[in-house]
Amino acid sequence: MTRKILSVLSFSLVALSLTDASAQKAAASQDSKAKYGFFAPNNQTELGIHAGLSYLVGDLEAKPGVGVGLHLRKALDYTFSLRADVGFSQLNSVTPNSADWRYGGEETRNLYGGGDLRSINKTNTSALTGGLQVVISLNNGRWDAGARKVNPYVFGGAGASYLNTQVNVTKTGGQSGAKTGDQEFVVPGTRNTGKLVPNVEAGAGISFRINDKMSFSIEEKLMTVFGKRADLLDAFQYNFRDFQSYTNLRLGFNLGAKNKQTMPLWWAGPADQMNADIAELKARPKYDPTDTDGDGVVDMIDQEKDSPTGARVDTRGVSLDSDGDGYADFKDKEPFSPVGYKVDGNGVAQVPKPAYVTEADVNRIVEAQLAKFKASLGETKAAPSMADWFLPMIHFDLNSASVKTSEYANLAAVASVMKTNPSVRVAVTGFTDKLASDGYNQGLSYRRAQAAIDALVKRFGVDRSRLVLTYQGEDNTLVPTSGNSMMNRRVEFKVATTESEMSAPTSIKKKSYKGNKSGY
Repeated sequence: MTRKILSVLSFSLVALSLTDASAQKAAASQDSKAKYGFFAPNNQTELGIHAGLSYLVGDLEAKPGVGVGLHLRKALDYTFSLRADVGFSQLNSVTPNSADWRYGGEETRNLYGGGDLRSINKTNTSALTGGLQVVISLNNGRWDAGARKVNPYVFGGAGASYLNTQVNVTKTGGQSGAKTGDQEFVVPGTRNTGKLVPNVEAGAGISFRINDKMSFSIEEKLMTVFGKRADLLDAFQYNFRDFQSYTNLRLGFNLGAKNKQTMPLWWAGPADQMNADIAELKARPKYDPTDTDGDGVVDMIDQEKDSPTGARVDTRGVSLDSDGDGYADFKDKEPFSPVGYKVDGNGVAQVPKPAYVTEADVNRIVEAQLAKFKASLGETKAAPSMADWFLPMIHFDLNSASVKTSEYANLAAVASVMKTNPSVRVAVTGFTDKLASDGYNQGLSYRRAQAAIDALVKRFGVDRSRLVLTYQGEDNTLVPTSGNSMMNRRVEFKVATTESEMSAPTSIKKKSYKGNKSGY
């Protein structure tokens, strides 16, 4: 049964959340209208707690009991709101001294096992109720009024109640086998008197707004149930249905961010937002297009009304300082000074001189070295011949005879010398490092010399007859190592004297490192 009550309450809460989601969606898509209340603005939800006295209005004399509960309330508009309410209460009653309940009627006698029912001494009913109510505010009809501090209201709704009734009776032996004396009975679940029954409730109250987050209410609620239980809240069946009266105090808390949602609409005035916007418009200063310094920013928002003529300014009318050095661009001789350096009075960064060699330093060093070289020759030494010229060399990747594009600059330098000196012949000699076998390296050095010659002829236009192909394999290494060395994988260029063209070695077709000396 408890699951059924929770199901009813869950349905009520889901209904409220769907209502809240719909209101938020309308407020987002119709902002200009929703803020004035035509489409229920996005307003806060109220969570409340309540406690009070509960009375049973029935066939016996009522004794006060206590009641507690929670509610969740959401406005549909400025007048109507939905409230999900759940509560627990005790309903007590006793037999009045002046009343004669010795014969409670056939239905009552049968309900407690037959016999002459001498009197019902006392009853106690525990009621767990839950329902969904429509609340109507009674003072939101005036549009010229502001936010309310007092809110009278009425409400009505329906739900379900879970009832558990205990009764103390005095019986006499009016029937065979009946026991006499005081006895305790629990109203059975037979004869269509089940514990979970539908109910309706209605009432009225008045709320007082304490501040923007809290409110205080006084409320009176009447509740009755349907079915066979309608006249058995006091465990005595006589004439007409029983009622529960619940007089309670409520404390409400507004849920939601104040800067994103309005207060619950039963407190708000329908014209509040419209009046606030109108007041804001009236309070705004009149537009004045005056621009004293002519920088394109009107004086109303210009934070520098005397900017120099022609000076660039930002959106606030302040002269730009692009590099942030404290000197506005119009007087900064270096508007984009490098970051991290101090500037002088003209805004120029004081960058220290870099430690590099200038062109003058290079010229001075070269002249000094030439002078030293000439002095070392003396009168008996002849000037160097063309055979002593230095020409750049080129290098190759491991086990490769392809000329890399990064070596074209050196080939261009060789070609330039040859074109400047048309009578010069150049010996082109290939080398390898000491990886692989001697026979393989002879073929590899030959292919490298041939690739260099082909590049000079095809790309730089050098006559093939002026180039002498030679190769030395792994002999005459530049770097004294037996391992991998890019410096040893080279082709050298030298002015030819007695050199002659060498034919391809017999190992030219050998294409692998098999049998090499270093395990490759």
